[in-house]
Order: sequence, then structure tokens, then C-alpha cells
Amino acid sequence: MKISKREKYLLGILATVLICFGYYNFIFSKQVDKLTEKRAARDAIVAEYDQAIQDISTLEKKKEKVETLTSTIAEKTLMFYPTIMQENTILEIDKFINDSELKANLAFNPIEVIALEELTADNEIQPESSLKQYTDQGATSATTETSSVEATSTSAVTTGPTCENFKIAINFTGSYDKLKKFILSLEEYNKKIVITAMTTSAKSESEITGTLNLEIFGIPKITDQDSEYLTWTLDNVYGKEVLFSKGSANGAFNSTIEEQNTESNVNDFSMMLRSPTSELPTLTLGKANDTSRETYVYEDNSKVEEVTVEFQEENGELYYKYNTSSSFYPSDNSSTGKKFTLNSTNIGFEITSEARLGDDDNSSVKLKIINNTTKEVNITVNDDDTANPRVSVSSEGGTVNVTNK
Repeated sequence: MKISKREKYLLGILATVLICFGYYNFIFSKQVDKLTEKRAARDAIVAEYDQAIQDISTLEKKKEKVETLTSTIAEKTLMFYPTIMQENTILEIDKFINDSELKANLAFNPIEVIALEELTADNEIQPESSLKQYTDQGATSATTETSSVEATSTSAVTTGPTCENFKIAINFTGSYDKLKKFILSLEEYNKKIVITAMTTSAKSESEITGTLNLEIFGIPKITDQDSEYLTWTLDNVYGKEVLFSKGSANGAFNSTIEEQNTESNVNDFSMMLRSPTSELPTLTLGKANDTSRETYVYEDNSKVEEVTVEFQEENGELYYKYNTSSSFYPSDNSSTGKKFTLNSTNIGFEITSEARLGDDDNSSVKLKIINNTTKEVNITVNDDDTANPRVSVSSEGGTVNVTNK
């Protein structure tokens, strides 16, 4: 079949149109869509870059603003506690009472979380004319609306910012000057302790008695300016494991003696002395770090207690035994005693005492050390009464060194 030039020309045009149409729909349009996406991604990246540059340019100003705000907040919250630690609060109030020489008893309410209230002036009720009720009738509906709005806003306060609140009641007896000294110490303290109420009455010509109500507030801090307040330094264990048991405070003494030797495990034996008024025995003696408490002996003597500790050495092995007025260890009362291994080069013996509480505090210990070994016995006495010591040491045989701290 013959195709004329004109038909060839038309077929060429048709083929060209079909190729262009196919290229546009299947190649060009897809490339355009991809290009549009790339441009959009580029614009987003450029916008993000511009924002980053802007943020970087204002970073120093923002840092300065943060520092200013931090400083302002720290200054405004400086007088408040970061949180309420009841133990530390008791120690603080007790120090104020002791310094002022007041006689006082403390009562505490549980720590509460309360809503912060906006400070508003009290509305004073002024005398009004008897005709004013007629002028106010037209405003009744508006007043009702306002009251409902105020009630709503008041109830909303409970869901706003909160703080910790701790209330303390102090029943005191003392002179007026002592009371003033106590109040002044609260006013000059670096934390805000608010006196919310005070009642006083005369007890005698020179003394008054009364009640003080205190409130303390805790607000979380954004700095570590109160890190010292949050540190609890009293790690001793107090009280009895079994409250009315005859042995008195086995668990407490076990923990205390263990803690006494935790920091430096150089002591082989430990003794603890207490006043007769303590809930703890006046004397506890045992092997250091004895978790079983098998080696412990106890005495609760309000007078002088005589204690003998004997160390023996046989064939290079060390033995110990001790006795009080009513107890001895080992329980079989063997001639040589119980074998032990030294924690250091010499025998370490630590005694923890306490100051006497008055003229009636007469509990004390006469400690006799019999050293039949080639080792030295190093005795360290901690916290004993300086004027009238509770412990006196005598020795026989080898070297016995006594150090008072």
C-alpha cells in the first residue's frame, strides 16, 4: 500500500504528538511533581535554618533572661524551705527553745499540701443609711451573677499552685525575756517560720505560760541553694527492737555498734555506755561487727559497774574473755576464752560514752584490761564526760594504750 507524502507528513505529526503526550504524562509530570516536592523540602529546610539562625542570634539574650528569672525566683523563695523535713524542723525548733532557755512541749500536725491564695485586702463593713437598701434593689441580679462568678473562681483556686504546710503548737513556760529571745530567734532565722497565734498568762511574778502556733511552708526550689537543709547527718539508730524486753535495745545496739565500726574496720571490741535515764542499757560490751550478737553482754546499773576483759596468747593464737557483775563471755567460762583474729596489727577496743545528764547520773564503768599477749591493746574512748568521766581503765600485763577523743 502506497502512502503519499502528505499522509507521511500527517503520520509524523501524529507520532510526534503521541510521543510528546506520553512524555508529558509519564515522565515530565512525574519529574515536575518530584521537583515540587524537592522545592517544598528545600523551603522547609531553609525556613528551619532561618529559624535556627534566629534562635542562635537570640540565644545569649535568652540565657540572660533565664539567669535573671532564676535569680529572681531564687531570691523570692530564699526564705522558704525547699520541702518540709520534719526531722530537721524538730532539731531547729529544739535549738531555738534551748537557746532561749524556755521550757516547752511540741505538738505537730501532719504535713499538708495547701493551695496558694491570692493576697486580698479585708473588706471592712461600714455603717449604711437605711435608705440604701432601696437603691441596691436594681443591682440584685448583677450582684447575684457576680457572686456566682466569684464563687466559681474561688473554687478554682484549689486546682492552682500548691505548697507544703506544716503546723507546730508549742506549750511553753518561762520568763518574758526568754519568750522575747525565742521570738527574736525566729524573726532573725534565715527561713520563714510564721507565728500565727500566741496566748500567754501569768504563772508567777517572774514567769508566764502560754501557747505559740507556728506555720512553715515548703516550696520546691530550682537551684541547690538549700542542699545543706536536705542533708540528714544523724545516722544513729535509737530506741529498742523489742520495746519492753528485758535485754533492752538489742537491735538498736547491734546496729549502733555495727555502724560504729563501719567506716574503719580496725576495732576488735566495742563498748557503749549510757545514762540510767536512757531506754538503752547503761553498758553494752561485745565483739565488733558481731551481727549475731552472741558475744554481747548487757548491764543496767545506775552505779559503778566493774568489767574485766582478759586477752591470752597461746601458740601464736589470740583468745579473749570478759565478765561483768552478772554476766560473762564465753558462757562456758573457759580458762583460755574464745579465739579471735585481729583486724589490725594490735588489739583495737573502742568505747563510746556520753556526757552526764546531772548530779544524779552516777552510772560508770571500772574497766580492767589483762593483757597476756605480745600485742598492744589500743583503747579509744569517744564522747566521755570531761568533768566526771564514766569510764576508768586499769591494766595488768602487756601494754595498754588509752586515747580520749
